[in-house]
Amino acid sequence: MNKAREIRWKIDARFTADTMPLDRLAEYLKHLAVILGDAQHLHLIKMENASANAILRVDGDSIEHIRQRSGEVRRGLAPREAMESYRSINIMLQEDNGSAKLFDGDAEIIPFPGGEAEPDVVAPIVQQQGHLDGELIKVGGEKPWVPVQLLPMGGTRISGCYARKALAKRMGNHLYEPVRLYGRGRWKRSQQGNWDIDGFWIDNFETLSNEPLPNVIANLRSIKTDWHPAPIADILNDEN
Repeated sequence: MNKAREIRWKIDARFTADTMPLDRLAEYLKHLAVILGDAQHLHLIKMENASANAILRVDGDSIEHIRQRSGEVRRGLAPREAMESYRSINIMLQEDNGSAKLFDGDAEIIPFPGGEAEPDVVAPIVQQQGHLDGELIKVGGEKPWVPVQLLPMGGTRISGCYARKALAKRMGNHLYEPVRLYGRGRWKRSQQGNWDIDGFWIDNFETLSNEPLPNVIANLRSIKTDWHPAPIADILNDEN
């Protein structure tokens, strides 16, 4: 079993350990627990007096999970509830005129820009039925809506897709295969004018052929038909 390890959440804000209201501290730590995703193995050891820095102990078996989740948050690939809590902490830090950083030893593992971040531009959101195509690369989770990840051809990985457990179980039989996901999507327009997926709830799916395009064309050409050698000329003659 790995030894327990301490991580430090350093808050640069208008509060110190002596002036931080208890309910505000509890709200910060609640969101931090959701971000790290292993609350039962996180323990608050102390608050440093000179500031509102929180020292947390991580049980040994959860250290690698915490490090993995931290990387996912930095890349924007963590589960939806974790990213929502990350945004909530940054909003709170903006209100408190500050920023924060999470450290594992001397290594910064998650930055919270807070008041240092540029203000968000309210972007339009569109919700509608649709479909997504790509290689199914991840299906897994314990909650009623299971996270799903897709890798489109020539694109970047799509996270933020979810399926009910029964459907996710069937999808799990088609990992690393091309699929088409049908469902209810939410798209958000970025500042660059691109439409990015903000969430996709899968109703159904189907597998797609991964046969190379030249083979598909050859197969189509081999199909026996009753077409006349010059069908377009026949149609034009009938019109005359």
